Amino acid sequence: MPAWALLAGCEVDHVISRKHGGITDPSNLALSCARCNRAKGTDVGSVLPTSGTFTRLFNPRIDRWDEHFALDEARITALTEVGRVTVNLLHLNDDERVLERRFLGRIGEYPGRRPSG
Repeated sequence: MPAWALLAGCEVDHVISRKHGGITDPSNLALSCARCNRAKGTDVGSVLPTSGTFTRLFNPRIDRWDEHFALDEARITALTEVGRVTVNLLHLNDDERVLERRFLGRIGEYPGRRPSG
């Protein structure tokens, strides 16, 4: 998502929150849109609804995006359990977010689509 399109901007997020022993060091910090940061809070994982298993969230410092997610036009598809809990907890496919990505794709600012026309 391009920075100019983030209405609330980006925030520095502790990947592992201080509450859970995470340190304030570049190795544990990542930029996050404000909406994702609020949804994540101090969580480090969530429970998979299908199995009831606690699963960690995607960690941009150790995980590869394309191993856990795929783009299906403007929707983010989870490929793994880590991907599933992350998509669910961060509400990555809420209608408003899909519409934002669809618009950005139409103007060539989102990688899921090429500009039409």
